[in-house]
Amino acid sequence: MLMFHRRITLPARKAQDRAAPKAFAKGYFYLGLALLAAFGLQAGNDWRWTWLAELQADNFYKQLSGFALITYLAHQWHCPVLRNRGLMRKACSIFNRHKLIGSLAPVFFYAHSQVLGYAYLQILSLVYFAIFLTGLFNFETTRISKPWFQSLWITVHVGLSTGLLFLLGYHIFTSYAYQ
Repeated sequence: MLMFHRRITLPARKAQDRAAPKAFAKGYFYLGLALLAAFGLQAGNDWRWTWLAELQADNFYKQLSGFALITYLAHQWHCPVLRNRGLMRKACSIFNRHKLIGSLAPVFFYAHSQVLGYAYLQILSLVYFAIFLTGLFNFETTRISKPWFQSLWITVHVGLSTGLLFLLGYHIFTSYAYQ
């Protein structure tokens, strides 16, 4: 059985409505870059907050911050799931929130861990930050409107996000298996 998807077009917006997303887009972009720079600065200089390191060494805190990170990621999956289900209007209504909350990725990571880790944990961390970077440097902020770039960008962003789910599942399994 063949299924055809109908492209949904949204009603035209007024000029003042179109101006707000551009300013908003720059806001989430610069916020994300600032948070990434702060994380990179502390990681590059091997700086640690001792009070946070002590919290992160506590098993209960590890589980609590891990649950907060999973909740954050589940929230970020809400927008693409709506799009996949064909609920484009609802997805479009939360898209700006998806971008803004996505720009907070370094904060959620830092609350869970101050380091990238080793072996598979480093791969998990790098994939997490690659998703974050592809989210920041989307076709809206890069202003590349070529169809090939949009297709490549969404494939990489969603592909990495899907891969992260498998890495995250492995991380959760090993975390509980070796306690």
